[in-house]
Amino acid sequence: MTDIAEDAVPTQSDFDAFHHRLRQCYAQLPKRLVQLADFVTEDPDEVALGTVSSLARQAGVQPSTVVRFARTLGFGGFSDMQAVFRDRLRVRNVTYRERVNALHRVDGEPLEASVIFNGFYEAAHDSLRALQAHLLPERLEAAVTTMAQANCLYLLGLRRSMPVIRYLSYLLAKLDIRHQIIGLETGMEEESFAHAGPEDAALVLSYTDYAPRTIELFQALEARHVPVIAMTDSAASPVIPQSGLWLEVHEADFQGFRSNAASLVLVSTLAAAIAERRG
Repeated sequence: MTDIAEDAVPTQSDFDAFHHRLRQCYAQLPKRLVQLADFVTEDPDEVALGTVSSLARQAGVQPSTVVRFARTLGFGGFSDMQAVFRDRLRVRNVTYRERVNALHRVDGEPLEASVIFNGFYEAAHDSLRALQAHLLPERLEAAVTTMAQANCLYLLGLRRSMPVIRYLSYLLAKLDIRHQIIGLETGMEEESFAHAGPEDAALVLSYTDYAPRTIELFQALEARHVPVIAMTDSAASPVIPQSGLWLEVHEADFQGFRSNAASLVLVSTLAAAIAERRG
């Protein structure tokens, strides 16, 4: 098989570009490469810290498959692909205090507030442009139709996604649309959708690095045959439902602080469209 990736080669320090290319070619990958792609998505730290042999062993493939996977995704070899994952690990492990400390000019003086504002503004702008470029109208319509027909909407988004879910809940309450947030302060998440079923629907938000608890709750919703719409950033995301109904969202960041601009715009769109559809 010839390499799928002959253009749009991801830069070695760009984890998002890697996932973008993986989404483009995922459906064309042979069985063993799909198996490795799924493992890489679920356990990116192993790629950053492991070797060709250890990665192959844990993914249940041959070492040659690992090298082939890297080359298929446009890299010269495994070490080039690993550099992307190591860079992502380095950025992820930076604390918020360290990110704040990084907001200094070259001469060591703090950045002016206006410069910081411009950084966040550009990140939000980039996020919205990416949303407009990647959002498929037919999927958006399908998502609105599914949610508008639901008896009750269940909303799942933990950690950084929680403020987005809370805002969507606020909008739905104002529009008198029945809904339930999953992810309660009581810790009784499963109990919050104990009566959910096929006549309902759920919106699940999860982005890299997908929270394990979100994945668990998503799987529980699927087991109850609740129609799920996912807002996520990768075709290999672990929260894409069996129906394949997902909306692609990429949030840019400024100095490690990631925007929620695109997510907020999209849930606002969903709320307004659902209300309009319900008349």
